Amino acid sequence: MVMYAGQIVEKATAKELWFDPLHPYSKGLMGSIIVPESGLRGVKLTSIPGVPPNLKKTTVWLPVCRTLQIRRLECEAASVPLRDVGGGRAYRCILSERELRETYAREAYKNEK
Repeated sequence: MVMYAGQIVEKATAKELWFDPLHPYSKGLMGSIIVPESGLRGVKLTSIPGVPPNLKKTTVWLPVCRTLQIRRLECEAASVPLRDVGGGRAYRCILSERELRETYAREAYKNEK
């Protein structure tokens, strides 16, 4: 499980989290890991923008949404439930799995240019 501010943002197998993270925060975490193999030395590490939330304040929305570039206004409107995608896998986001994958594909295409 990947957690942020005391909430589960993604639940998956280690292989799924490592190679195919769904939640943008999970994706950011996996992109910030240094992999020393010679074939990956040129890969640029990603960073997660923003600052950690004040955990003394209670919020109904997931604070990580403020740090994500694909955030929408609905992210802060209410508590976001976990989305079950089958096989014991789930993530907490208002965006569908299809929307997330399309966004990641567009970002990868932009980065290749």
